[in-house]
Amino acid sequence: MPAPRLLAECTLFDSERFRLARETWQTPDGVIERPVIHHPGAVAIIAQPVPGRLLLVRQFRYPIRRWTLEIPAGTRVPGESPEVTAHRELREEAGQTCMRLHELMRLFPAVGVSDEELIIYRAHGLAPCPAAPELGELVSPELIEVSDLSSHIAAGMICDAKTLLALSLLGITPTPQLLPAEGL
Repeated sequence: MPAPRLLAECTLFDSERFRLARETWQTPDGVIERPVIHHPGAVAIIAQPVPGRLLLVRQFRYPIRRWTLEIPAGTRVPGESPEVTAHRELREEAGQTCMRLHELMRLFPAVGVSDEELIIYRAHGLAPCPAAPELGELVSPELIEVSDLSSHIAAGMICDAKTLLALSLLGITPTPQLLPAEGL
């Protein structure tokens, strides 16, 4: 089957963080339109400054209107290398610097609507420094005992995909909370 061919693109919204476009494609099924979020990419950092504890950030997330606990992360500035972004975000959000970053994984978190690529790093050689969150970025670092992570997941405080994936990369797999089957 031939790949679809992009015919036209119209920007509906443009910001520093992303651009929303309406794209028109020629497909084997005919001409279709799709909304697409074009994103410069993002990074996320697994940091353990102390054995047995994980560095998370408590952050207010405007879209879901509540506080969460997450691994430090952020959006790349166009043209910025992912490693520079990771060092910047670790410093800004978590008040930490690191000697070395090790790339663990690259993924596309929302392939149905966005071209965002997320790179997950592990930070080594951590040292404290002054945090410097962006204006309106309500965030503070917290060292969480690894043994307490499952309870934070169960309470809904750890709920974002990148953090849950990062925990699984560390071998931390919370017990799933199975919901009762309806109609069985």
